[in-house]
Amino acid sequence: MPRIRRRRSAPAAIVVGAMVILGATGSLVAVAGPFDTEIAALRDDIGDQRSIIAGRRSHIAELEGRLTNLDQEVADTEGLIGNDDRELRLLPIRIELTADRFVEVLASRDAPSSLHRTMAVDAYVSNDERMNDVLTQSAQLTSTALEGVRHRMLYDSVIREAQRRIDLVDAEMRLTSREVAALRSLVAEAEDRRDGAQEARDQLIGSQPAIHAEIASTRTVIAEAEATIVRLEAEIVAFERMAVTRRWTGTQGTDTGRPALAVKIDNVTRAHPQAGLNQADVVYEEIVEGGVTRLVAVFQSTSANVVGPVRSARTSDPPLLQGFDRPLFAYSGANRGTRDQLRASPLVDAGYDAHERDYWRDRKLRAPHNLFTDTDRLWAHHTHRTDVPPAPFVYRYPGQDLHRSAEEASGVSVDFGLTEVDYAWNGTGWARTHGTRAHNDADGVRVAPANVVVQFIRYGRSLADLRSPEAITVGTGEAWIFTDGHVVRGQWNRSDASQPATFTADGEVIRLTPGKTWVALAKKDTAVWRD
Repeated sequence: MPRIRRRRSAPAAIVVGAMVILGATGSLVAVAGPFDTEIAALRDDIGDQRSIIAGRRSHIAELEGRLTNLDQEVADTEGLIGNDDRELRLLPIRIELTADRFVEVLASRDAPSSLHRTMAVDAYVSNDERMNDVLTQSAQLTSTALEGVRHRMLYDSVIREAQRRIDLVDAEMRLTSREVAALRSLVAEAEDRRDGAQEARDQLIGSQPAIHAEIASTRTVIAEAEATIVRLEAEIVAFERMAVTRRWTGTQGTDTGRPALAVKIDNVTRAHPQAGLNQADVVYEEIVEGGVTRLVAVFQSTSANVVGPVRSARTSDPPLLQGFDRPLFAYSGANRGTRDQLRASPLVDAGYDAHERDYWRDRKLRAPHNLFTDTDRLWAHHTHRTDVPPAPFVYRYPGQDLHRSAEEASGVSVDFGLTEVDYAWNGTGWARTHGTRAHNDADGVRVAPANVVVQFIRYGRSLADLRSPEAITVGTGEAWIFTDGHVVRGQWNRSDASQPATFTADGEVIRLTPGKTWVALAKKDTAVWRD
């Protein structure tokens, strides 16, 4: 399999696609370009992409705001956690101190009786007022009885005082116990608050990666939209460049508003060298009787003041040419059936019989290979026709890559029968050889078009003359497109006879190199290409 090679894109200056002309007052008047619709659609697409970018950037700002709020919430939550941590560090100290006090109180309860008895004796010996009141009330008792009463009162007093002191100690113990319990409750509450705050903080922190991921995803969308804008802007530039190229050849310059003009040219060896071939935009080569070929040179963007030798029409011609919007057809004679088919077709008769004064014979050459015409003289009869007709091919703009399926090729040979031709890549074009001789025009210039298309078709029999083959150029088939030292093997498709054929490979239109193109209408398996 030949190696596939891509052309590297070359930088090219941006060409302004809008054209202007001077109006009647001398002011600039805009002229609509041929790709205004496409450019407007691309600009709308760019506007859509910019809206996407603006919306995505707004979304990123919203997400970043959410992150800022989350950071603040995390900081606030960590502050609460810090407060609870401090409280949890202090509460054990408070509990320990309270527990120490509880132990002291509990220890004070171990010997209350001796303490209280001593206090009762002291009260008695020191003539405690309360005790004296009791003794005074008992003065009428006998001394013996009184002595018993005093001992009894002393005992009861000690018991009551001890019980009172024990009750006070028990009360303090209960208070201290409750305080310890309260402190432990505070510890539990602080731990719950801290755990809740930590969980909330972890949830806040855990939600951040998703937001960061969404921001990254949104930035990817923005980057893709920006890349799309770059691509769309490049397409606009391409259309602007194409807007200032000739539609029929893709070369720099503005189109001339006039119909296509097809001239039927003799191609037998005796008719060489022909005139005007290198000026034609497109040249079709078709088989006629006996395995020889004739040429159909189609002019639109350029003129030739001498074209010929002009020969007769065939029934292959109307179907081949009618996709070019009522083209002018220059020829010399035809049999009755062919004339009837020409009259029934959309082709406009620009032949010898219609414009005899615009044809002449070169008496230095032998008839019938000596009839010539002038394209401008034929166009002069149709100055009201100012539209540019549809072109048979589309072309690459400067710096655009070849089709992705392009393969390196050095040449191709086509065997039409008695006529055999060869095209060899010479670095700028495909140098043509007719038989064994270089094919030169009347000015001695080698025929070497920028593109050669081998369009494989079927040939039927002409109803106008069963001996004459008729090219079937409506339908589909295989096609080899030789351009810029490569070949793209694809398909041609022409389902609508009122339109030119389209050429595609892998579903993508094949674009040619700007310049002239020759088309070989060849039968299947009659061509061989070289890598």
